[in-house]
Amino acid sequence: MNARLWLLTSCLLLGSCQQTPTGVDTLSQYLERLSGATALAPRPLLPSNTSLAPPKSVKIEIARVEQIDLIDFLSLSGCELQINLGRRNSQLGRSASPSQRLLLDLEFIRLAPACIGLLLEKQDASLAGIIGRASAQRQQWLPLSIHQAVLAGPEWEAFWSAPTTLRDYPQQTDSRIVETLIQLGRQIEAWLEGNWIASNRDFELLLSDLRAGDGGALLLSMDQVAKQLARANDLLTRADKERPLCPFGRKTTRSQAVEAVVKKFFVGEVQPWLVQLRQRKELLSRPIAALETPLVGVQPKQYRDWVQRRDALMESQTALIKGHVRVIQQVLSQCGGS
Repeated sequence: MNARLWLLTSCLLLGSCQQTPTGVDTLSQYLERLSGATALAPRPLLPSNTSLAPPKSVKIEIARVEQIDLIDFLSLSGCELQINLGRRNSQLGRSASPSQRLLLDLEFIRLAPACIGLLLEKQDASLAGIIGRASAQRQQWLPLSIHQAVLAGPEWEAFWSAPTTLRDYPQQTDSRIVETLIQLGRQIEAWLEGNWIASNRDFELLLSDLRAGDGGALLLSMDQVAKQLARANDLLTRADKERPLCPFGRKTTRSQAVEAVVKKFFVGEVQPWLVQLRQRKELLSRPIAALETPLVGVQPKQYRDWVQRRDALMESQTALIKGHVRVIQQVLSQCGGS
């Protein structure tokens, strides 16, 4: 018998080759064992009508009041800005993604002063005025352009997309996503403060890296914690009312079973996972806030409402855990020193 066949046979006979339970698995096992110890069935998990994903942002067309016609365009000979306008007005430029349009706007704002100076030297004050007003409009709309390129972009949506399975999350997370968020936040801050230098390649790579982010996995994990602990609380509360664990003030077989389940599954397995989730949340929360906060003024109401729900869910974990411990204590309080 070769080694592989021997290992498979051993697994089948002994049941000793099972995969290590994931965090969500330990939560489900805890609820299942709690159900067995209390001799009550948990209530079914009701479907949620609230999506964890950010809302689909409505693309707002940014008005271009100052139009630069063909004659003006030809008059820009000698200005680097002419190349920028040529790319923007090409067929490819007109269908460009929000991120590419943002980069073109940043380049326009950065090149405008030199072009205006050259036009004034040529005594073309009229065209210099048009360029100046067009630059001012791009600066005015810059926060919205950034929001549409980043927070309303497909990469940010992918960052918050819930995975089909959580597997061993958050054990295998990539620390690079935190650095990506930090760099994006710093880039946005610089643009809003008047430093309009941008690298097309670097910016698009940062956006692309967002796709590998685990915001959706973190939210899904915390959503599962909230729902399953609520079911566990309900189970224990019903046990206390319908079938008290210690009706005569002394430990019983059922109360000892509940204590054992809490110790082995909640304290021993679920809580270490909850600590890992909290640590991951703390790593991601600050750079996410640094990314979003400067753009609050241009965020649609639907997005701000989602951020509020999202942050409330992520901040609720400590209170949920403490609340569950209080329910355990209350149920066992009549068990003579439990």
